[in-house]
Amino acid sequence: MLYYNTRHGEKIPFSEHYVNLLIVKGHHSLEIKRHEVLTFGQQRISLQQKATEQRLIKPAQLFSSETGKKPAKKVLVTGVAGIGKTVLVQKILCDFSNHKEHQSFDFIIHMTFRDLNLVNRPVSLRELILRKNGHLAKHLDTITENDTKLLIILDGFDEFKHYRGCDVDIFLTDLDEEGEVVEVLSSLMLGELLPGASVLITSRPMAVSHIPIGSIDCFVVITGFSTVEIHDFFQRFFQDEELATKMFDIVAANELLLTLCYIPAFCHIVCSILKESNGLYPDTPRTMTDIYVQYLLALVKSHTNNRIESLNNVSGMKHQEHLQEILLKLGRLAYQKLMNQETLFYSNNDEIASCVIASTFLDKTSIQEPSCTEDVYSFTHLTIQEFFAALYCAMADVPLSETLGSGNEYSIACLPGNLDLFMRFLSGLLSERNQELLSRNIGFGKQKDKMQSFRLKLISDTQATCENGAYILTQLHCILEQQDVLLMQELKLQHLRINLSDVTLSTMDHNAVKHFLSEIHLTISEVDLTGTNISAESLRDLQPYLLRCEKLWLGENNLDLEAIEVVADILQESDILKELGLGWTDIGDDHLFVLTNAIKAKQILTELWMEGNRITFAGLSPLSVFTPSPLERVVAIWNNVTDDEGERLNSLCPKPCFTVSFTENSMWKDWASWVLQRCEVSSSEKLVTILFKVYDISVRSIESQWAKSFYISLTKLIRTRIEQCMEEDVRRKLEKFETILTS
Repeated sequence: MLYYNTRHGEKIPFSEHYVNLLIVKGHHSLEIKRHEVLTFGQQRISLQQKATEQRLIKPAQLFSSETGKKPAKKVLVTGVAGIGKTVLVQKILCDFSNHKEHQSFDFIIHMTFRDLNLVNRPVSLRELILRKNGHLAKHLDTITENDTKLLIILDGFDEFKHYRGCDVDIFLTDLDEEGEVVEVLSSLMLGELLPGASVLITSRPMAVSHIPIGSIDCFVVITGFSTVEIHDFFQRFFQDEELATKMFDIVAANELLLTLCYIPAFCHIVCSILKESNGLYPDTPRTMTDIYVQYLLALVKSHTNNRIESLNNVSGMKHQEHLQEILLKLGRLAYQKLMNQETLFYSNNDEIASCVIASTFLDKTSIQEPSCTEDVYSFTHLTIQEFFAALYCAMADVPLSETLGSGNEYSIACLPGNLDLFMRFLSGLLSERNQELLSRNIGFGKQKDKMQSFRLKLISDTQATCENGAYILTQLHCILEQQDVLLMQELKLQHLRINLSDVTLSTMDHNAVKHFLSEIHLTISEVDLTGTNISAESLRDLQPYLLRCEKLWLGENNLDLEAIEVVADILQESDILKELGLGWTDIGDDHLFVLTNAIKAKQILTELWMEGNRITFAGLSPLSVFTPSPLERVVAIWNNVTDDEGERLNSLCPKPCFTVSFTENSMWKDWASWVLQRCEVSSSEKLVTILFKVYDISVRSIESQWAKSFYISLTKLIRTRIEQCMEEDVRRKLEKFETILTS
């Protein structure tokens, strides 16, 4: 096993340095839509607590009956960047080749989507397999004839540049039938090709929604190291118990560092910094960018100085000038490839050919092309590529308007979701402290104009987003990376709306939200946590800020009794919470009784939305005491309540306040107006997510006048977005909705 940035010849045997990862069996929110980088910490702990429900399994059990009633054939392994997906694949291959595990298979064929990105012509599955396994040419027919004994591993789906296009209409069924690479792989995943074969796919969560889900038998999540395993990793890394304990204590005292270490790749980066700098630099890192900057400086110091010094003697250039030139060349390469969603590049690339320190930051592999074998390179980790891309944009003599947009305009909020981490790095690199660090250690000139330009754009984007209620998490992370008190003071906000919907929130996401709200002391008009996988612990963490909130939406989260008790505490303590949304949260009467007692204590809440739950007439009846004052509206459609019971509830009130079935009235006009506003401020990618929900709900009342008006407005918006959309797969989905709405 090769660790990131190991010196030449430095290898670590699996038997000594492989730390078992926690693998959780279960369908893990295939609705995760965005680039999720740092989901660990709190989520990992909650998964451990639900161990019996989630059924922990070992890597050796992936294709055994442990995964269900019968052995799984198609397994999807998800996990955030650096969590150990590729290491898991290496572990499977290592154990199989040593006859330790997975002996139910006769053959394992391993392919990476990075390699498959290089295929740009029609191809058959036979050709794809033989590109890196030419030695199987004479035996492939025998292997595939008994495909029930074959495992095919497809590693890194999120790195596939065609990952959005796997919803194909053309399927291949024969080993020698040619098609576009995306058609071959989709046919394999769906079982049209080699139907008896087992398939293991790995992916970051941001791309999971594009996998042909109907083919997946078993969903597995890798959640990273526990605190004990982090300590174990330190012991193995430093090979000195006293030194390892000392370094671990440094990390344990820094919440950010400890949180990062739940991810194995980042744990290694932190250990590398500690090793090279004999502890941390005087400035303790406060953000993820800080850590990557220190990592860069540590590697430059330990790996590159001698090589650059020898070149300086030949070229006559000063050391720092040569180092700057090399880093910017690598940065330009990283940026160009990132924008094209590419992670592999050929050895004839000028940046690589002239770069004496390429091996410090790049990995090399060989690919069999029709007429020759080519060396191809990739950054040691995708996050390293994202960091270098941001370094280029921050430090090169190129205006931000050229790299982030067209003309003089660019928007932080409107960049694609797969560039979230790149934007965080860019914000951190354009902060005063990291500009100073790079200037002092590498000699880069401070980019004062860029710093000011980015800062002003971040302020204006954040102000607009707080006003219109668009998705705000990207800006909050950029603000966290800046760590600038003056920036917060310059935010002139009239309204404060925080929309975090439809993204599984990680510990780092919560840190960004808390950092922002702790600096902004306004009343919060609205907080939308719909579909964020919020837990009781996370709600408790945000509780001080939610007490300042007038409207709180918690729908599409699985809220247990503990989480509802936190909501009840907020209701009892808040003096301003007027509207609460708990639709599709799997709550029943027991949960509602807890909320009813809280409403009784403060009597401020005016609207309670609880669509799509398990509530009955008995649960709703006690609320009638509070209608119509303060409760003016209680929405409980799609619960266990009949229309007759709804009438009985309303007979208990001076005026109708309960809605238990889908009816045409002013409430739904208000709902349609709210949804349309959300659609208008959403990116095209996020708009697709909203449309799936909206159509499913409102199609039930398609003949209502409010619905007809709503659909006309929605169709106009979709047509505008189709004309503007640059991403083919998103445009195709929008066109499907346009067809549905106009048919």
